[in-house]
Amino acid sequence: MRKEMPNDTLKRQRTIKEPVSVSGIGLHTGNTCSLTFQPAPENHGIQFRRMDVPDSPPIPALIDKVVDISRGTTIGMKGVLVHTVEHVMAALAGYGIDNVRIDLTANEPPVMDGSALPFSQALNSVGFEEQAPPKEYLEIDRTLTYHDDKKGIDIVVVPAPTFRITYMVDYRNPALGTQYTSMYDLEEEFIREFAPARTFCFLSEVEELKEQGLIKGGNLDNAVVIVDREVESKDFNRLKEYFGLKSGMIKGANGILDGRELRFYNEPVRHKALDLIGDLALLGFPIKGHVLAARAGHAAHIELVKMIRKEYERKRIIRIYQGKVNKDIIFDAATISRVLPHKYPFLLVDRIVDLSPGERVAGLKCVSINEPFFQGHFPGYPIMPGVLIIEALGQAGGILLLNSVDEPEKKLVFFTGMDEVRFRKPVVPGDQLLLKVELEFFRRGLCRMRGKAYVDENIVAEGVMTALVRNREDM
Repeated sequence: MRKEMPNDTLKRQRTIKEPVSVSGIGLHTGNTCSLTFQPAPENHGIQFRRMDVPDSPPIPALIDKVVDISRGTTIGMKGVLVHTVEHVMAALAGYGIDNVRIDLTANEPPVMDGSALPFSQALNSVGFEEQAPPKEYLEIDRTLTYHDDKKGIDIVVVPAPTFRITYMVDYRNPALGTQYTSMYDLEEEFIREFAPARTFCFLSEVEELKEQGLIKGGNLDNAVVIVDREVESKDFNRLKEYFGLKSGMIKGANGILDGRELRFYNEPVRHKALDLIGDLALLGFPIKGHVLAARAGHAAHIELVKMIRKEYERKRIIRIYQGKVNKDIIFDAATISRVLPHKYPFLLVDRIVDLSPGERVAGLKCVSINEPFFQGHFPGYPIMPGVLIIEALGQAGGILLLNSVDEPEKKLVFFTGMDEVRFRKPVVPGDQLLLKVELEFFRRGLCRMRGKAYVDENIVAEGVMTALVRNREDM
């Protein structure tokens, strides 16, 4: 994947021309909130600010600020939270807005009618301003998959010339059943076909949440409630108190509580697509790719965004150090020598073939009879010294730390300890070492990595390495 600027039509960053506000109550908290969209300068991004909290930090609307997904998507910093941001984010994505500050007088944006349409209308009412920097896109160039077998969730992202969505839900309730929707052009379709789709829920679920004192702002004017259980006339008074029933009925012919009309025949699945658009906006930039989702929700959306973000970080590191991407090699020997402080004859990693920043790395070391250590280490029966295998694992681990610190080119990594070291089999000339290292802990310059070295799928050495990351200038 790579961030790129389309050559055909150069699009630029966008903000709004002037402030605009909406007010209402929060779906889950029930708190009254006034939300104001404020114009923001170039490269500002989207940030939320809690005006009701003294010295509130601006909270960037980015995936690493997500702190809860139990009922909608919640972001936060330093204990300051903003709940249920997905509809606001979807409205901004629908108009391609890159830079805006969102001021809130409470901890949750108003739910309005349960859709993104009121936010979209407010933004459109003040107009948009193009800014000088070009808009950046993340181009999907290989298939990504997310699967949850227990919940039956599948999401696949494949290359496509524009951002597209195909979404399917499959419920046993006859009012929903299997629903499907597709979006092929965000700019053309979002406002008309997806922004008006309201949030939906099942009656049994809502009753339970209401009894627990949750979804305090939820009512039939901001949510579609689907009747998923048998109800009797004696339930009417209780449901009327909960929801303010107006029609004198509980279940309409369409299976919706109070007989409320849907805006689309497949409104629930369109709202799922709307939520996905809002959650994907937490990447910080739009993507060019086709997302196909089945039976997903906020938790799966957020995992997908994390996956895409990690892939972007991986590509970013490759671009910085390698310059171009080879499908089989992430870093070649020349690049590794620029990244690590080691040089021949003590550079013990020839290639990096897999890299997931902050998680794992895999490298190769081709063991040759010309290695200088073979001249003195059992010259009659050449065996690679075990400590050098561990050193090779450590050097691969140094690559892994590239995305874990700022300005890695100014850092050095020093071993502080080794534990659970085992040498399983001898390594001889002609062997190819596969070096796999996983990062188990990293905080305040201290890290712990678990490494395993393989030859022909057999473990030849392994160990747990602790290290300290220091500034070069402090040495």
